[in-house]
Amino acid sequence: MQPYFKQISFLEEEGILAANENLELTLIPSWGSNLISLRDKKVNLELLRIPQTRVAFLHNPGLYGIPILFPPNRIADGTFSFGKQTYHFEINERDKNNYIHGFVHSLNWELKETKVQDGKIVILTELDSNRYPHIQEQFPHHFIIQMSYILDQNTIYKEATIINKSNQPFPWGLGYHTTFRFPIARNATLDDITFSLSVEKQWQLNNRLLPTGELFTSDFHEDLRRGVVLKGKPLDDVFLSGQPNHAVIFDRKTNLEITYQGDENFKHWVVYNGDGYQDFICPEPYTWVTNAPNLKLPPKLTGLQVLEPGEQKTVKSNISIRHRDKN
Repeated sequence: MQPYFKQISFLEEEGILAANENLELTLIPSWGSNLISLRDKKVNLELLRIPQTRVAFLHNPGLYGIPILFPPNRIADGTFSFGKQTYHFEINERDKNNYIHGFVHSLNWELKETKVQDGKIVILTELDSNRYPHIQEQFPHHFIIQMSYILDQNTIYKEATIINKSNQPFPWGLGYHTTFRFPIARNATLDDITFSLSVEKQWQLNNRLLPTGELFTSDFHEDLRRGVVLKGKPLDDVFLSGQPNHAVIFDRKTNLEITYQGDENFKHWVVYNGDGYQDFICPEPYTWVTNAPNLKLPPKLTGLQVLEPGEQKTVKSNISIRHRDKN
């Protein structure tokens, strides 16, 4: 079949449905440019955790689809300094007095373009910070983020471009709170699915889930590199990535394998699965580690990057689906 796209309504929001012979995706620009659904057509399985109602999504938008985090994860006390500028973000994790998950994943992005080019579907969305006074109050720089979603055969490519339109440099970090169904197959259990991650080291966290600045290794990391059943093992942990820079989910019921890859900018992964018995897993690639601007460590390690006036930077990640041969 030829790749195609069309406008749809998803839980009362305007969206774009795009598909080829392998995959079907749904993108909702008004919900933070969230890629809310990704379906494997060969086995007719939804891969992402999707909301069943509009109320469910609005209650907790971070746990459905692929929310875009800018900046990603936590900032201690909602405050950090860079150069002569001190930034103050609204505290939205009150029990730990942190700011968490940025200010773009719940905003209305503009749909700029949808097209089929060379057998690939390309969807482009954009967020302009000047449209949102509450962003300017917390992060007083004019910036634009452009998201390109490219559906090509069995892979969805995500390219985020951050553009500094202001007259001052600013620090930045970006990530994705990607929420996969776990397990994937309808009749599978948590014993039927494994998760692996290219771990080099793990960040030690304090009781506010903020890195202390120390890194460590453990026997679990070797298991994680090979692939491990996570049933009953709660994670809300931060890892320094090794090579290849990817996470892999494998469902033995269907022999379906999901590989989530980041480019060299995504130096860190957060893995979150609730109490270890939930119906989801969140492998979250980050360009900077949690609370990076407040860590007294080299930017090469933390992933903190700076955009000068007029500069832009593109970071790339992709999700590929394949079906392993049955033994």
